[in-house]
Amino acid sequence: MAIERVKVGYVELTEEETQRLLTKVSSDRNISTAEQLQEIMDNYDSRLLEPQEGDIPPEELAGEEVPGVPGLQEEMIEVFPKREAGPHYRIKASKKQ
Repeated sequence: MAIERVKVGYVELTEEETQRLLTKVSSDRNISTAEQLQEIMDNYDSRLLEPQEGDIPPEELAGEEVPGVPGLQEEMIEVFPKREAGPHYRIKASKKQ
């Protein structure tokens, strides 16, 4: 059975991205389905992070500074709360077709 696609802010994730996000979020919360994930993601927004020359480590982009972490090497999708403080998630973006 294929997993459903989840929408985060204005971005609709691919099935592969949805599965990656479900895996990350399920480690913080007791969820196991795309429907449960969508309920949580209704309170989140997202943005696409693209690698650039002089990359900033992903932890700094999320507001968490960790020395010695290499910069962004591939496109990532950052998922963050719309209004309140809470966990940020980052998943690898699927290849563009």
